[in-house]
Amino acid sequence: MARPWLGFLFALAACGDDAATATPDAAQPIPDAPAGLSTTCDGACKTTSITAAMAMTRTLDHGIYGVNRTPAGTLHIEVHKGGAAGCPTMTSPTPDYSLVLGAMPIPTSTAKSSSAGNLLDFKGDLLGGPLGKMATTVMLTPVAYKDGDFIALDIDLAFSPGTATGHIHAVHCASLDDP
Repeated sequence: MARPWLGFLFALAACGDDAATATPDAAQPIPDAPAGLSTTCDGACKTTSITAAMAMTRTLDHGIYGVNRTPAGTLHIEVHKGGAAGCPTMTSPTPDYSLVLGAMPIPTSTAKSSSAGNLLDFKGDLLGGPLGKMATTVMLTPVAYKDGDFIALDIDLAFSPGTATGHIHAVHCASLDDP
């Protein structure tokens, strides 16, 4: 003998609401991607101040960059103390100190990146002897970038021993571009 009420009971139980095992209607929100990179730079963003602390402490204050013509495209960034203002030429005087970031990926966001980093001491007092020193770690955080115009970024480099930290505003110099 069929029991129609039994089927109804199973259907009713399947439709019940058990708040203790409820699941949310939507998945948890996904965190935002890194903020888009600004193409403008005003005020403090337009200053360059890199503190290099080694045998002595010096502040580098003149930033320039060029474009490396590689398949992925990278930037060649230099920060100087001393030497000539503006873009370098074959007859420009040698700066006292230079920080060179040889292959920074062209930024598209504020995501951190890295590059080879070298500090050059043409005066002979910052590094305590050698002409150059390679960074052991390099952290680059883009702030703003306008292709063919400027790049602004915060940097944190470690050397053995020493550091170079601060903000760079570098203008584009065609003389630093790969041919």
